[in-house]
Amino acid sequence: MNTVYRYNPDDFKGILGLSDDFSNFYKSHEKYCSTNALMDWSVRHNCWENLIFTIKGREVEGFLNPVTAHEMTSYLEELVID
Repeated sequence: MNTVYRYNPDDFKGILGLSDDFSNFYKSHEKYCSTNALMDWSVRHNCWENLIFTIKGREVEGFLNPVTAHEMTSYLEELVID
């Protein structure tokens, strides 16, 4: 990854799926930003949705507190909207 993001995937290695989903989203986001292609947008959107659902799932399971989960989803929405 070329960009420094607020949430480092390595910080979430102990939480099921979160590290991988962050990595996948960031990679697809960077690819989309460099090409702006419709296909890359679709991949980025799918990775974003997967990550949002993973965050919500880990919140329900108690691995993330609600405030952190909300901050994460807000941050990710900002990345997708920009």
